[in-house]
Amino acid sequence: MNLFQSFGSTLISPVLRRLGYIPKARPFSDYIAFKETLNGAAAAGLSVGEYIEQKNLTGTPSALDKTMDGLAALGVFDGPIERVCEVGPGSGRYLEKTIARCKPHTYEIYETSPEWRGWLIEKYGVVPKHCDGRTLAETESSSVGLIQAHKVFHGLPLLVTLSYLREFARVVRDGGWVVFDIMTEKCFSKEHLDQWFEANPWEWPWAPHMCAFDFAIDLFAAQGIQLVGSFQIRNYPAVTECIVLRKTKSDPGVGAE
Repeated sequence: MNLFQSFGSTLISPVLRRLGYIPKARPFSDYIAFKETLNGAAAAGLSVGEYIEQKNLTGTPSALDKTMDGLAALGVFDGPIERVCEVGPGSGRYLEKTIARCKPHTYEIYETSPEWRGWLIEKYGVVPKHCDGRTLAETESSSVGLIQAHKVFHGLPLLVTLSYLREFARVVRDGGWVVFDIMTEKCFSKEHLDQWFEANPWEWPWAPHMCAFDFAIDLFAAQGIQLVGSFQIRNYPAVTECIVLRKTKSDPGVGAE
């Protein structure tokens, strides 16, 4: 489910804008080119993740590094995480950084691209799961220390996103973390709308899907999963909001006789 690179999140400079250069979005379900990306990274002497960030000009530090630093600042990596599950890892940019930070015993992935899935299995020893496009059916309830998705939900139909979020709440264990980004109402300020309209999205084969911030938070709160914090990350042509939540540990004394 390598959806997060749907339109190549290129950060267009003011000069290119004045020259009339506007990147054309590709279908949201398209994958990052496999062989082209691996060859390009090798030629540049960079990891795949670094190469993609450099190619997409997400700034310094990159959107990837800003995301990981933001998660660390909110405490996601403060303690051991034995089991991670990621939806749509694609080229493995966030997967690589996550493994380096917390060194989990098990890392599950739900990825629809056969090429990238095979490469991630070989390179990182991850555990592939069957994708049905809306659930985490092969992951047990209350079993995951960190469930995450990056640059996946902003172009999916709302009900598909909500189905996945309900699954996130199901599979995270007590004390575990839930991390994902969505386009909330905060991502469509006047400045952000100007950036969207400047990008000429009328000819794109997909459109962004907003999910209200409070609605998403309340969905998890009803399951004992509380908001820790959130922050915005650059995602062409504007931003997306990364949300971090944690499941409250159950009190073993409750209900005991």
